[in-house]
Amino acid sequence: MLEKIINLFKQYKVLSIEDLKEKLEVESAKDFVELVKFVGKLEQKSTIIQLPNEKFLYVKEELEIEGIIRIHQKGFAFVYSENLEIEVYVPKGFTQSAMSGDKVLVKVDSVYSDNRNIEGIVQKVIERNTKYTVGTLTNAKYFSFVKSDDKNISKYIKITNAKNFNLVDGSKVLVEITDYSKVSFEDHKGIILKSLGHKDDPGVDILSVIYKHGIPSEFPENVEEQTKNISDKIEIEDKYRDCTKEMIVTIDGDDAKDLDDAISVVKTKKGYRLKVFIADVSRYVVEDSPLDIEASKRGCSVYLADRVVPMLPRKLSNNICSLNPHVLRYTICCDIDFTDKGIPESYDIYPAIIESKGRLTYKKVNEVYEENKEAIEEYKPYVPMLRTALELSKKIRLNREKRGAIDFDKPESKIVVDEKGEVLDVVLRERGVAERLIEDFMLSANEVIGEHFYWMQVPFVYRIHEEPKVQKLKQFFDISASFGYRVKGSIEEVEPYMLSNMLRKFKGEVIEPMLSTILLRTMNQARYSTTNIGHFALATKYYTHFTSPIRRYPDLLVHRLIRKYLFEGDVKESTLEYYATKLPELAESSSEYEKRAVDCEREVDKMKKCEYMMKYQEQTFRGVVSSVTNFGVFITLENNIEGLVHIKAMNDDYYTYDEKNMLLVGRRNKKIYRLGDEAIVKVANVDLENYEIDFKILKHKSLIKNRK
Repeated sequence: MLEKIINLFKQYKVLSIEDLKEKLEVESAKDFVELVKFVGKLEQKSTIIQLPNEKFLYVKEELEIEGIIRIHQKGFAFVYSENLEIEVYVPKGFTQSAMSGDKVLVKVDSVYSDNRNIEGIVQKVIERNTKYTVGTLTNAKYFSFVKSDDKNISKYIKITNAKNFNLVDGSKVLVEITDYSKVSFEDHKGIILKSLGHKDDPGVDILSVIYKHGIPSEFPENVEEQTKNISDKIEIEDKYRDCTKEMIVTIDGDDAKDLDDAISVVKTKKGYRLKVFIADVSRYVVEDSPLDIEASKRGCSVYLADRVVPMLPRKLSNNICSLNPHVLRYTICCDIDFTDKGIPESYDIYPAIIESKGRLTYKKVNEVYEENKEAIEEYKPYVPMLRTALELSKKIRLNREKRGAIDFDKPESKIVVDEKGEVLDVVLRERGVAERLIEDFMLSANEVIGEHFYWMQVPFVYRIHEEPKVQKLKQFFDISASFGYRVKGSIEEVEPYMLSNMLRKFKGEVIEPMLSTILLRTMNQARYSTTNIGHFALATKYYTHFTSPIRRYPDLLVHRLIRKYLFEGDVKESTLEYYATKLPELAESSSEYEKRAVDCEREVDKMKKCEYMMKYQEQTFRGVVSSVTNFGVFITLENNIEGLVHIKAMNDDYYTYDEKNMLLVGRRNKKIYRLGDEAIVKVANVDLENYEIDFKILKHKSLIKNRK
């Protein structure tokens, strides 16, 4: 058996015990024990080492790995191999001419079995990922060069066509890299494609970030032409159910322009009827048309501090498709009958034409629920329905909690800017009763649509969320147990209700922020897929995105499939084969574009928060420890702005990092910093170039005394 195991490791390089068991067709308990013993012997002889993911890596022969490189701004890097599921550390100076995102070949030269680390050097760049970048232009006597905004591109880019643009120093430009540097002392070469304006001009900072992330900000001519030819005439049609007389309203933020969804709620003999009307975008955006191709490249709308980069042209997103009040609009309706206990009993999905009776806002609806007399008077025609809607919403939410859905309720900040893009304030975004109500109704519709098409057994796009990895959960359970909170059940077979029960146990306790933050970090990122595996956090077997086709491409795809399969009744074998081939790639690209949008939004947020904190240097704020690392602690202020207290600035003691328990512990005085600790900090420094805020701790209140 030993020889067979070695041969398998030579072939596959990385294997788990389960992989070996399967490939060797081990069935008896005796053979399995023997397998484990042989693996143990190979590990003792340093033929293999165990990785952090519990798999084993064959290290007896020279190992070369292909993977994607991520370079830290300090020069070192990590290369991740998706096939082998391993990460290789590359020291500073051994990355060759690679840039973050490039596919590289790395030669493993050191393996440390004690901490399971793998170290190597980059042999060559296989495939370049970064072709375009945004940066700041400087004109020298004989040539011009650009310093990229991307911290992963440390070298200057020598510009070969600067004379064609005649730009001044400080101009922000979009550059195509035409020639990558081959040696360490050589610069890249490139050409300017577009001038974005001067770095000090209003709005150019955000525009630069948009281009940096490769987000299309202008619509091509053929898209503009197609949009211009779309008629905004809306008439009652036989194929649409006439719902224009019903009490239908939209509830959105004060400044929302793209109103995707409207609702109607009535009491019935058995319980409630909820109608969720979603803009019928697929009527206008025809498959494979210029509009559709452009929307697929964008993936979603991007919401930034002073602007929205829309997925669809504004004629559609803010006008024809937006469910504005007192005008006719084409929609797709998910009509659900609930029992008196808020359990879905039956449903229907159909095209409907509506006329919204009111453009309600979250703020005013929340005031109605708070019994504000002025708001009640202003919303008098809608109040009866709003009361019924709240009844149903509470029951839907209770049922979701009972089945084990996890609700982190993590605060988000909103950046308030003036017309020049200057930051006026950073405030917490409200998630009140009205916001939760709409969330409950949209989730219900998404679940109904997801389940319907799952049982139709047709190619479809689902929103999936995998269960957390065991190794990540173990840390959460260990830390929770140290506070007296123990989970019932096996970590290996974790269910959503186990985690939601844990959240409920420590809700309102002083350690809640700390434990909920650790739990949140164990979660995988939700994504789009044609394979339905359910949604772990929502504790549902069937889930999709149906409710936002104006601003999310997967929702538009779902609408297109509803129209094709349900309204047109086209489930021919050729149709199913076509979508079975086409949808997986679109689901994957939509997930990638969603991440791109999130990264862009986060960078703009960090930039604007740094601009805001420039005004408050040397001032003090109250906050909590939101992350503990080996280089310091991150403090989040009450307005959700985060900054770092570097370990070098913690000069009252020498602190060591306890990775297992996520603590910084002072050697002499045993002072402990942990997640959730309260602190009063001073703003020590704001680095606008790197979007970093440094704090100095003035007072610290530890949670250690509250330990159970």
